Amino acid sequence: FLKSEFMASLKQKTISGIGWSAVGGFFLQGLQFVILVVLARLLSPEDFGLMGMVLVFTGIAKLFSELGFGAALIQKKELEERHLSSVFWLNLAVGLILTILVYMSAPWVASFYNEPRLIFLVRAISISFVIGGFGVVQTAIMTRKMQFKLLAIIQIISVFITGIITVLMAFSGYGVWSLVVQLISVSFLGVLFLWILGEWRPKFIFQAAALKDMISFSANLLGAQLLNYGVRNFDYLLIGRYVGSSGLGVYTLAYKFMLLPINQVSRIIGRVMFPALSQIQDDNQRIKRVYLRANRVIGLLTIPLMFGMIVVARPLVLTIVGPNWEAVIPILQILCLVGIKQPVGSTTGWLYQAKGRTDLMLRWNFISMVITIAAFIIGIRWGVIGVATAYAIRSYLIWYPAITIPGRLIGLTFWEFFKNLGGVFACSITMSILVWLIGYWMPVSWPYWLQLIIQVGSGAIVFLMLAHAFKLQAYDEVKVLLMEQWEERKQQPIAE
Repeated sequence: FLKSEFMASLKQKTISGIGWSAVGGFFLQGLQFVILVVLARLLSPEDFGLMGMVLVFTGIAKLFSELGFGAALIQKKELEERHLSSVFWLNLAVGLILTILVYMSAPWVASFYNEPRLIFLVRAISISFVIGGFGVVQTAIMTRKMQFKLLAIIQIISVFITGIITVLMAFSGYGVWSLVVQLISVSFLGVLFLWILGEWRPKFIFQAAALKDMISFSANLLGAQLLNYGVRNFDYLLIGRYVGSSGLGVYTLAYKFMLLPINQVSRIIGRVMFPALSQIQDDNQRIKRVYLRANRVIGLLTIPLMFGMIVVARPLVLTIVGPNWEAVIPILQILCLVGIKQPVGSTTGWLYQAKGRTDLMLRWNFISMVITIAAFIIGIRWGVIGVATAYAIRSYLIWYPAITIPGRLIGLTFWEFFKNLGGVFACSITMSILVWLIGYWMPVSWPYWLQLIIQVGSGAIVFLMLAHAFKLQAYDEVKVLLMEQWEERKQQPIAE
């Protein structure tokens, strides 16, 4: 009885968490997209490129600022005050050290790119590391308790206020500095609201033994994250070094266009699934069932989106950011090939972390990093297009082992993983072909915005019709879930 009661409570918390994360995430996605579009209209590719150069190096420091202990606090079965306070003081000290190191390394970063302007940009951004040290434990506690409504509110308010500041600065001619202020202010406001709305406060406790309880998990996770970061950012490093800030700016915007929608979906569900799976980490069959179901939902929301974006890339880019960014179009189309599989593939991180096997995650990420770096080095010979193409080819070459290795932890095969998404792939491909035909038949004299509306609208209708006609499991599950939540919401006032 107690087990069934626990599972029912966990299910409700998970569904509620996904619901609030979805509401907050989609609202946040729309807000971030509007801010990105406005900034793309006000700033140049060079501005985005300069910021991209800085973030390659500061992003590494950001990973070190948490040391993997945030996830360790979520995954740990039994958590005490000594764990929380010890992690807080450690992260704060590390954040301060990183601020000093990044500040001092600014001339080296500028020398690497042969871009003197980066010195002041890097030094300004360095302050964000000491700020971030104040928020790691607060975020981990709220995530562990599945307080996703609170986290969503904090994120939305922070991004909204930051967006206003950033757009006003860009409009006033501050250029790349508006992007720098955006990064610092969103970090500061996020931490500020975490402390205002969060209940936990650190105590003057620091125990090495408390950190030792989590060091195996956190060290392996940090190593895996560093390797994964190297994989994800080596393309930025090469383009910035050998092509220049304008080329990197174009690549950055294409990557943001591709990542913005799919990142929100996988992040929304992933934020909830990791703590949920951690609570049932000893039941492999249940983990497998929950994992496949969550992956079906992610695939339903992202795979058709990526196929559709490949087809409508031209009217999308020219309508939203204008002809100055036309070079983004082919890069976006290639990167969307990566985006088709990335959201459903990245969910394997849940399995590594929920099962406490970050050591295995570290080993696989090392192999993946070597393959990826080799691909990017080959691709840079053909410039930005070459790097994007190399990224896409590499993604599909390593797909099988990337799923099979963590799948063994719960008895999941690649065929089961792929079969789970087969219907979504089939409907998405059919939809994209029909959308392409509609675009082909439309008169070229029609404005791009009209072409975009017609193609996107028809694509959405076609996909929903196909999902309904072929009774896609994920589609039916989402419908049932939404109906259950709707009925529950209607009954709440009566119950009160």
